[in-house]
Amino acid sequence: MSTPSRASRRRPPARQLLLSAAARVFARDGLEGATTRTISREAGVNEVTLFRQFGTKEHLIEAVVGNAFGKDAGATGAGITRAHGLRADLGAFWVRYEALLVANLPLIRTMIGEIHRHAVCQNQALKGIFQPMRAALVARLGAACKSGEARPGLNPAVAADLLAGTIFSSVIRRSALRKAPEYSAAAYREEGIDVFMRGIAP
Repeated sequence: MSTPSRASRRRPPARQLLLSAAARVFARDGLEGATTRTISREAGVNEVTLFRQFGTKEHLIEAVVGNAFGKDAGATGAGITRAHGLRADLGAFWVRYEALLVANLPLIRTMIGEIHRHAVCQNQALKGIFQPMRAALVARLGAACKSGEARPGLNPAVAADLLAGTIFSSVIRRSALRKAPEYSAAAYREEGIDVFMRGIAP
């Protein structure tokens, strides 16, 4: 009985190859334009294997969203602690969330334009990208209200959406500019946190 070659032992599993290829193809061709045949070819995997792994293209889109954002979004949420003070915690959150968005920007742009046609995937995208981040941020801001770091009566959910929206719009805007803006991403982050902290100050 022959043993597998070293190259075949190092080859990633078919599922991972398909997820990586699908993310590239969806970003390049769009959710509607991408075909299972193209994705299979890009992955170097038989199309039958794609259907065995995922069943439908909708399920594949769901899996790509979960693979791209699920684990990293959880890590983003885990970065919000009460260890360093509210400003430092929000700064750490901003950096992690911004990095997640930048790393997946081509896929995010595609989803913004087309995800409304895929109701199940839309829910998965919201769950994967926004909910873990939002839940952790709301919890941290709620704790800040109780500890006196933020003003009484602050609505943590509204404040979390304002901050996350600021980060999201910054990433989208910077990616759309033909030339570098007059300030760095770090300068925007510091000013954004400063304005936000003043708004929620006790």
